[in-house]
Amino acid sequence: MSGVSRWRPRGPWMPWVAAGLMCAVLLSAVLFIRRSAMESSSLVVRGMANVLMLAGLEAFREGTGVPSQQSLDAFLAANQEGGLRYVAIIEDGKVLESAGEGSLGEIQDGPLLRIEAGRGRFIHRLRKPKPETPAVANAGTPPVEPAAPQEPRRNLRIGYEYEPVTALELTDRAQRLLFIAAVSCVGILGLAFAFSRSLAQREALAAELERGRRLAALGTMSAVLAHELRNPLASLKGHAQLLAERVERDEVLRPKADRIVGEAVRLEQLMNDLLSFVRSGELRRTGTDPNEVLRAAVEATGEASVNAHYLPDRAKWELDPGRFQQALENVLRNAVQVSPAGQRVEVDVAQEGQSLVFIVRDYGPGIPKGDEERIFEPFVTGRLRGVGLGLAITRRIVELHGGSVSAKTHSGGGAEFRLTVPARGT
Repeated sequence: MSGVSRWRPRGPWMPWVAAGLMCAVLLSAVLFIRRSAMESSSLVVRGMANVLMLAGLEAFREGTGVPSQQSLDAFLAANQEGGLRYVAIIEDGKVLESAGEGSLGEIQDGPLLRIEAGRGRFIHRLRKPKPETPAVANAGTPPVEPAAPQEPRRNLRIGYEYEPVTALELTDRAQRLLFIAAVSCVGILGLAFAFSRSLAQREALAAELERGRRLAALGTMSAVLAHELRNPLASLKGHAQLLAERVERDEVLRPKADRIVGEAVRLEQLMNDLLSFVRSGELRRTGTDPNEVLRAAVEATGEASVNAHYLPDRAKWELDPGRFQQALENVLRNAVQVSPAGQRVEVDVAQEGQSLVFIVRDYGPGIPKGDEERIFEPFVTGRLRGVGLGLAITRRIVELHGGSVSAKTHSGGGAEFRLTVPARGT
């Protein structure tokens, strides 16, 4: 059973392999049949020539002169179903009598078979010469007087033009079979393409369902943890702030109290991030200027660290300004943290076709190959501080807007993030 599972076809490439093998077998068989048909066709052509030659010798073996027109017409009619189309009596390269429609082309001596334009032509001697038998005189028998001289046989030849119907049918069927095989291969490849697409979509859907299931479980867990920890954390933060105020002048205790307050604030921010991640309520879309959303995100991140480029006009787009600003802030903060000191992050907002696109580029180490999608998963981070919820929240907010988020390593170094929102503005 384990061996069966080991060899089970996996991935959308298997339909292409199966289709390729089927097409190879089909075409090989058809080409073999076609070659056999062509060889059989050649044999049929030569066989028909032999049949006609024997029929001509049999029909015109008597007499020494030129066959009459009536006998030629009768010979043509008798062999017309077999493909004979034209017959002619030739002497010294000239046609004396003929029947049917056709021609022999350039007349040559010898029974050379020529195939031209789907018709066969050949010429041979009309009558075989009879062997001379010398008279033998017996003893006591009076000598026989020689017979009167007969008219010498003329050097007549007969030529045929015939249509090898059976051979043409074989060739035509072979060509049709090859055409059908080619069409079948196209159909097989089309089915392989459709099946491969279906498998790919099925795998993508399965992955998306699994991701949704994991996110749902993670969201439930995060919501429970945030709810259970929020009240104790608020109490801890409040008492820590009171303690910091009481020991404000104590040089030994004040730094420790401030550290407790700072850690409490960091835990509070983590709780807020968890609640933002599991939040899935409806967006509050309003007619919003994308430039204002980007400007607010840049100010919250730090204008000294970001170089922003805005839209030339002030068009309104249907956005939830608060939540989309949060999505932009998460990306901008990550970009500022990974960029070298003194290097400003680039952010642009542009309209591409019917979509609004925010492009953020940092100058850090870039994204490891193969992690372009993984970095948007929750709790995936490459930093020592932080839990890796920023980009996951960004993707959730953008997807709630009906858009998408993508990331890649820029050709000039660093990473580039694209937040795309479909057009719903005026």
